[in-house]
Amino acid sequence: MRGHIRKRESGSWAVVVELPRDPLTGKRRQKWITVRGSKRDAERVLARTINDVERNTFGTAPERYTLAEYLEDWLKAQESLVRPTTLEKYRLGVRLWQRTLGTMRLNRVNPLDIQRVLGGSQHLGPKTRHEYLRVLRSALRQAVKWGVLGTNPAEGVRSPRIPRPQVRVWNEREVAAFLEATRGNRFYALYYVALATGMRKGELLALTWDNVDLEAGVIYVRQSLAELAGDRPRIGDPKSASAHRRVPIDPSTVEVLKELRQQQEEEKRVAGAEWEEHNLVFCTHLGRPYYRGTVWWAFKRAVKRSGLPYIRFHDLRHTHATLLLRQGVHPKIVAERLGHSSIKITLDLYSHVLPDSQSEAVRAIAKVGRDTWPCSSSGAPSTPGPRP
Repeated sequence: MRGHIRKRESGSWAVVVELPRDPLTGKRRQKWITVRGSKRDAERVLARTINDVERNTFGTAPERYTLAEYLEDWLKAQESLVRPTTLEKYRLGVRLWQRTLGTMRLNRVNPLDIQRVLGGSQHLGPKTRHEYLRVLRSALRQAVKWGVLGTNPAEGVRSPRIPRPQVRVWNEREVAAFLEATRGNRFYALYYVALATGMRKGELLALTWDNVDLEAGVIYVRQSLAELAGDRPRIGDPKSASAHRRVPIDPSTVEVLKELRQQQEEEKRVAGAEWEEHNLVFCTHLGRPYYRGTVWWAFKRAVKRSGLPYIRFHDLRHTHATLLLRQGVHPKIVAERLGHSSIKITLDLYSHVLPDSQSEAVRAIAKVGRDTWPCSSSGAPSTPGPRP
């Protein structure tokens, strides 16, 4: 690391330190610091600055480099690293910070500035503010890795408290009533498979017939449908590596899918040249992929007509998991069917929807005690006396 000092006509000293080249453009950069005092004072500032830069505790961002400019550079760097839907979420999160703190110099942003923005954004829900802070933390964490900043000011900011999400599910009777009410509905097979497999909406809408083995009774989840603003639905990779999975299905679900395939063959014949072949299991009468919003609206209307308590389409996934857990299926198996990366996610999501779990634990320990523990004549466990 190099540096030097210069005497100015005003009598002050200019401390100039060579910084690492810009990681994005490769351009040469320098840090200029004005010192009013003796030459020895300037030399001390030079030595301290060089030391800070080498230890990466001193940011190397240019003085006029704003937060908005940096976030744009960061987004460009993410384009080849993340999924399009993730990049879209990043763009949404970045807008808040560009609008509120964008004109500030990057190396002048501090935790209090960020905290004030979050406090002044009460019109946004706590989960939204949490996500926006998470995006900023990630962006500024990369700035530290690139050497643009010495520390990440977003790390010192307290995230909004997010209420525990309320998982709303149907019981066995309500599931049966909904399927009976929607029999004959165009989306009946979609609802049935969602309840029978716990697959995500995007996974269902991207499912192709070559990933369905009706003879073996297995569905292979290998892709997901995503939508970007202004674009048609597109098929891409699932949410995570663990989302790639094999989901066995029961004979009733196999029959539902066989009937759907016959119906689709008839629609293909009627559509003729207008049919778009995407090999999708769930598609429009012309073979095109559904928009997620179309499915949401149709489901909402179907629930209302059924007279059942309202739940979201995603809650069909929660319903599937809850019904399995209540039937005594091991959480590890449920986690594999849902494509969770760990059993902890499954337990955190669904432990509170098993109200009888503690009662079962009490009955189990009571049985153990009744069968093996010595009891007093009153029926309560006896207290062992002192050892001789």
